[in-house]
Amino acid sequence: MSGVQYSNVEKSSSSGMMSKVLVALGVVTFCGVFANVGLVHQMQKDVDHIVSGMEPEHAPMSTKSPMSGTNTCEGQKTTIETYFNGALDNGSCADKLVAGVEQAGGNVTVGYEGGLDVGTDEPIKEPYYKQKLCPVNVHWHLGAEHLSVGQYDETGSGPGSASHRKLLAEGARLGRRCHKYDSSVEMYTKEYDWQHCVGMKVGETYEVHWPHSSVGACGTPNQYQTPFYDGVLCNIDGPTLATVISGNQLHLNVGVQAQIFTIVNDENYYYPDLMRGMIVDGDKGSEITYYTGSTTGTSRDNSVCSAWSPITWQVDRTCHLISASTFDKMCADMKSQRDDMSDDLYAHGSREVTADTITANNQDFNGLAP
Repeated sequence: MSGVQYSNVEKSSSSGMMSKVLVALGVVTFCGVFANVGLVHQMQKDVDHIVSGMEPEHAPMSTKSPMSGTNTCEGQKTTIETYFNGALDNGSCADKLVAGVEQAGGNVTVGYEGGLDVGTDEPIKEPYYKQKLCPVNVHWHLGAEHLSVGQYDETGSGPGSASHRKLLAEGARLGRRCHKYDSSVEMYTKEYDWQHCVGMKVGETYEVHWPHSSVGACGTPNQYQTPFYDGVLCNIDGPTLATVISGNQLHLNVGVQAQIFTIVNDENYYYPDLMRGMIVDGDKGSEITYYTGSTTGTSRDNSVCSAWSPITWQVDRTCHLISASTFDKMCADMKSQRDDMSDDLYAHGSREVTADTITANNQDFNGLAP
């Protein structure tokens, strides 16, 4: 099985805009060579007209029609669940503990150790592409599902408008928040004209997840799937998956990257391709906690546990700023995939941080001593 590495760390520029500016400057310089003041004045007016008509840098692109063809991953989640006949359903955490089924999202603070002894389970501690895993989905949660003390925790803050509080009360469960928000600074409060993402809020904290799989449709138009299980399970059948699980190999074939952001309305924090994986650039993606856990989401808590375990987690311990336009560009990209990813264009609720008793004891802090 093969995987594909993607790089998404370079800041983009608008080549079309730059060309217009260079042409405009060239016109002004040309006019300066001649003494025809009236001509210069008229041509300067033309330049001003060109510049005023330019679109803002990094404006969200319009979506393209999804690629035609057969989605070979569609329905894989249902097919696999039917084969396992309920064995992969959520269940009592007390029952899952008998089998040592560790959960996520946990505490990723340096020095933390979970209370569940998972024996020889070890997470993948290098970039997933080196183990031939590729990203098969991107989605995000309202607030952080994980806990990193001093970065995203119960003392973090975010928007407190009445309308936003009403949205939170009626919708997704809010997780931990970062410590970035400042209501006196415009980039945290200035509204953004969202074109593609749904229900997003400038100033809020979101935890982005990129599920990876060794049996995804890597490098094909079917690579990205919603639900993400269709992508994770695309090229495997029930009996083979049963062998992987019984051989305790699931965490070597399925993993998730997680990165936590506070959204700002400021183009200085724009990245062009958030869809294809964690940003690894400077301080982004440099402080990682590795551990094994499970799938997350609000259908699980500290009483009801996921059977999809163990899987590898690679979590950035630091909160970062990201522009709203970065998210909107990602949503535009999602709309252009062959599979319908509309169910992931909004924030999902956050699972409560897992209790020590259901959190693995195999945390690795990227070379830092506990």
